[in-house]
Amino acid sequence: MMRYPLIFLFSCAAVADPWKNLKQGDQVAQEFLNKVDEKKAKAGSHPFYKGHSKESNLKSTDLLGKSQSLAQQDPASQMIYESSNARPQVKIDPEKDPLIVRADKIGETPLTAIGGEGTQLVEVQQGGTHEIIDCEESGEDSLETCASQLKVKVVKTTVQKEWKGQFHLWKDYDAGKYGLYLACGALRHEILTSKRRGSGNITASYKACLQEIGNKERKRSKLNKQFITRGAVRIPRLNLTPSQIKEVTIDQRPPIRTRKGNFRNPGYYIHCEWDEHKHGFGYRCHPAIMIVYEEESYEVLPDEWVSHCNRLEKRVDQGLCYYATKSCTQGRQTRDIEGIPITRDCWQETFTYRCAYPAKNDCGPLRAQGCAQINSNCKQKIGNACVVYNQTYECKEPPHTSHKITGGQTPFCLDGNCRDQGWDKNNEMMSSLAQLAILKELQGQFGKGGFFKGETNKCSKQPLSFKDCCGSGKGWGNDLGLSSCSSKEKLLSQRRKKGLCHYIGTYCSKKVLGQCIKKKSTYCCWGSKLLKVFHEQGRLQIGMGWGTPKEPLCRGFSIEEIQRIDFSKLDLREVFEDLMKNFKPGKMQNIGKKVNDRLEIIKKGLIPKAPQQPKQREGA
Repeated sequence: MMRYPLIFLFSCAAVADPWKNLKQGDQVAQEFLNKVDEKKAKAGSHPFYKGHSKESNLKSTDLLGKSQSLAQQDPASQMIYESSNARPQVKIDPEKDPLIVRADKIGETPLTAIGGEGTQLVEVQQGGTHEIIDCEESGEDSLETCASQLKVKVVKTTVQKEWKGQFHLWKDYDAGKYGLYLACGALRHEILTSKRRGSGNITASYKACLQEIGNKERKRSKLNKQFITRGAVRIPRLNLTPSQIKEVTIDQRPPIRTRKGNFRNPGYYIHCEWDEHKHGFGYRCHPAIMIVYEEESYEVLPDEWVSHCNRLEKRVDQGLCYYATKSCTQGRQTRDIEGIPITRDCWQETFTYRCAYPAKNDCGPLRAQGCAQINSNCKQKIGNACVVYNQTYECKEPPHTSHKITGGQTPFCLDGNCRDQGWDKNNEMMSSLAQLAILKELQGQFGKGGFFKGETNKCSKQPLSFKDCCGSGKGWGNDLGLSSCSSKEKLLSQRRKKGLCHYIGTYCSKKVLGQCIKKKSTYCCWGSKLLKVFHEQGRLQIGMGWGTPKEPLCRGFSIEEIQRIDFSKLDLREVFEDLMKNFKPGKMQNIGKKVNDRLEIIKKGLIPKAPQQPKQREGA
């Protein structure tokens, strides 16, 4: 059955002017290719093109007539008919024709026919490949500390106050008998004369009296005792120094209306008792006064913690650090601040953060390929922790058998390359597996209002109390007693550990007096790492963002957006290791055909159903 096309090709040599026909054929072929390009431009090259040809509605009985009418107008069809009619008719004898006889002999001993006597096919054992490859991955979390200092600020002020009351001064009638000196003479004079005249302002004399009495009391002499008992001034015990007193005035009586309707000038509240005796003259006065004085006061402002953790807090906002422990490192003390003793239970707090550092994390494909780790070096160290490792893997391919033609004359190779055509291991098969997994997920997403929709997840942090419900590192949930975090926050932590979430950002959700006391971090999460990576890669291709931390964009892709994503440019190496856990070697056979079959199924699902389905062709 396969011989006759070969004979037909050789019969073309009998055409009278082959170059003319060849030139004409090239021209018609070029026109045909131009039309093909035009059709491709209209249809689009994407496998999810949702149009369909109008010829798909033709019945089987209509196809022959339609094809004949189109062939009469098509230049390529006319060229084929003319070429066929112009060829001479050659009768071939299948038993005697030399071409067929020669072909039969070659089929019996192909190696001898091609290379001559002694040509044979032998097996060759090849040793396989051996590579040493370096990669990078994250190490353990580093413990980093910082401190916050308590700042207590005292503001001193001078407050003006008033005091109202009475003071007493007296003189016994026999004071002159002993020749005693009466203190505060100026003040006595102003008090005794203020009942008739005077301004009522006794500031200077009162301050002078205060100073004088203070000196007398300090001496405590016999004369002083007689002075206090026989004639003295008793002033209020306010513990005021003369410099504190700003003004002393005698209280005035309110104006008094007379019977004639006039007002008598106000007097002063000075009550005196007079005592006349044959030995002398005495009195007792009780003036009502008002003292205006100044007193120092202080105000302790609200406590303020001065943090030196800004660098680590920025890494917390980026999702690279989380809270571990908090402790008081300067306990209860009394400190002198602006001359005021201030006592606090804690003056310094030290915070410990667990921090991770970005790494390429490109060792997964090597493990998925079956390579063995042979070495490990610390690439970046923070304190005593290695946060980034440089890993070394040995990748081997086992020996395999190939075939080689030896002896006789070495035949040429049709492609000019006679080396071993064995397939080298690379990432193409893993990429096909990843794409097949995406297509399988895609097939089940029809009619759900978008493909691969993510879920918005949020968690909270409280910087002041050092409570972190966004932790996801080693030991999270034990250090600070995070059992009070919500179930959704704990679930988010588990999803992040599995690599199912994309970090959007952190924002302040609550402020008090301008200070942020509560933060929230936002993530978009999916049910598999593959879908997360597909979103990260696909959104980057079509310029689709993630929204803001307050208003994240975790929605799925529309059909139009899916059509714009170039699957061949997706970098899915992050999921290779996970895929190898689910795919067995037997499932990797014919992977290309499986991808194409899956595409056809998806295309049928993406084409919208018409209101009225076309009838099936007869016999279909």
